[in-house]
Amino acid sequence: MVRSAAGSVRYRKGGPNTVLRLALWEIWGSKCYWCNTPVLLNSTQIDHIVPQNVSEARLEELKSAYRLPIDFDLHDPRNLAPICTSCNGVEGKGNTTHVAPVVMTRLKYAEKRRSAVIARVLKFGRSGKVAEHLLQAAMADLSDPDIRQEFVEHAPAVVQTLAMTDPELGDYLSFHLVEVAVQSEAGDYQRVQVTLDSRGRTAVALLEKVCGSALDDVLQGPVIQLVEEISGRVTDGFEALESAEPITVGEPTSDFVTINVDSLDFRRFAGTVEFTFGGDFEASLSASLVRVRPDGDGTDDLQGDAVVSGSFSIDAVWELADDQTGVTAGDCIIDAWTQDLHAAR
Repeated sequence: MVRSAAGSVRYRKGGPNTVLRLALWEIWGSKCYWCNTPVLLNSTQIDHIVPQNVSEARLEELKSAYRLPIDFDLHDPRNLAPICTSCNGVEGKGNTTHVAPVVMTRLKYAEKRRSAVIARVLKFGRSGKVAEHLLQAAMADLSDPDIRQEFVEHAPAVVQTLAMTDPELGDYLSFHLVEVAVQSEAGDYQRVQVTLDSRGRTAVALLEKVCGSALDDVLQGPVIQLVEEISGRVTDGFEALESAEPITVGEPTSDFVTINVDSLDFRRFAGTVEFTFGGDFEASLSASLVRVRPDGDGTDDLQGDAVVSGSFSIDAVWELADDQTGVTAGDCIIDAWTQDLHAAR
């Protein structure tokens, strides 16, 4: 019975997919899975990571390339994710079916979230009218000025009722995009998506209003260090690839690097205030690889592609005794690291 119920949770062409869209949006953190940008529920679309219009023959090839199960269902949550309208267009992800490490990574993410998405959809199906009305409100088109005004006027009552039911439930997440100068002279900036709960918002207020330090300034050094560490580890990874002859690696170039700070806290300890940042990252990089041929007759030029991800933590300190020094950030520590490397001619 459980297996049958879980199997019923899938995308339906031309069918009602609103609850499925809600579940994907919630479980994936209210963000577009492709560009990692926060997106309103009513602006979210459901994307098939492996395009749904792929031919049977090509699907079999992709199953092998991505190591997918034989019974892989294009419309199952393991192949679905929330996407913004920009990324879902021809200028974004598109419907190409070329094999790419970044797609394999997204499929792994979807597989991890699959059971949670299914459980969320089934739970909503057992809910009553209140859930239906709240979903309708969440799907409201806030680009319409009249609807937006209604939402602004009446939504606080729902939030207040929730907080009175349980104070911990009254919290919410806010999203802030911070531009960190990586190479200011060259005009290179790294975007950092910062997600804050009530504790995090208090930490930012303390950081900026009491300590006198801007969030982007505090993050600048650690973010530069993180970007350089990613490049260095990818270089080491390519050099360590199994090969009859050593591989020489050119400077990796990044297709994209996404950095998210999803936890920010603080505490007073002795004569200091300590701030702790935690988050995750993902990057796609490529590099030129050169390998001497086994027979010694010339070299092979290879293309190296890498998709890496992991988590990181940063500590920063403000000395109470000297309010002129500002906040000093420590090293960016990579706590977890995964990589998927490919080399081909």
